[in-house]
Amino acid sequence: MEEQDRKIEERNEALAKKLIEYLEPHLPAIQTNIQKFGRWLEQIKFDFSPILKALQVDWAAVQKRLENLPARAREAVGTASEQGWFFNWQNSLQDTVELIEKLGEAGAEEADEILKNHFTADFDWYTKLITDMYPARKNAIEAAANAHKRGDPEGYYLSIPVFLAQADGILSEVTGLQQPMGGRDGKIRGSTYVSEEIGDNQDAKDLLHQIINLSSMNLLKSKGERDKESIASGKMFNALNRHQVMHGEVSDYGTELNSLKAFSFLIYIAAHVPETLKSARLKKSIEPPKNK
Repeated sequence: MEEQDRKIEERNEALAKKLIEYLEPHLPAIQTNIQKFGRWLEQIKFDFSPILKALQVDWAAVQKRLENLPARAREAVGTASEQGWFFNWQNSLQDTVELIEKLGEAGAEEADEILKNHFTADFDWYTKLITDMYPARKNAIEAAANAHKRGDPEGYYLSIPVFLAQADGILSEVTGLQQPMGGRDGKIRGSTYVSEEIGDNQDAKDLLHQIINLSSMNLLKSKGERDKESIASGKMFNALNRHQVMHGEVSDYGTELNSLKAFSFLIYIAAHVPETLKSARLKKSIEPPKNK
């Protein structure tokens, strides 16, 4: 009996992954259509009941796995943020879901390893994604990517500033702002722009949590915040920080992890942010006006 239960569980897991492959690769689509998806499952159970009966598929478990995605995704973004990584939804949904599940059970060091493996495995795919999106930046991005792939500190010292500079330039293109990473009183211009664009769209807020809260991320923390953190912890601030790198305040940043973290930021700014803003604007344009 135990062997039969194990086989059923394996079939369910395989089927769940198969279903995920065919769903839209973005969280808002899942959130918007989850009730429709439930009705679709009921229809499939009716139409294919003889086959499903033989497989003994636990449809409730399959649907629950998808319904829990938003909460698990928020946890994954939090884990990534704490370690200085930026989380995107550009990959296939199946890969993204598996990444979310791994991060949900990970500690700090494990999260670094999980995200390092993820961005290393798909490094070339991500590079092509953004160079296709921004052909005018192809030479600079590919030069930085090639420097990273040298696999030594000298390469990382070259790749990191270029990844960060290209992210700056792309965010300026996306927002139409000059110096979108700058600001005052803890408010970053790019963050303010994004917040105003999405309004009260909660799905977009969840997906864009990291850019909305850029000032709290290690990468964009101000000198005052870095000093405060150092005093509170009794340790020198040593996380990757854009200002420190770009203004030459530090010269010990050339590591593989830092290069991949800078790369994750570039992917997030170049692909994730504009695509999510586009979806939010589309949703806003088709929503009926609220009654006053």
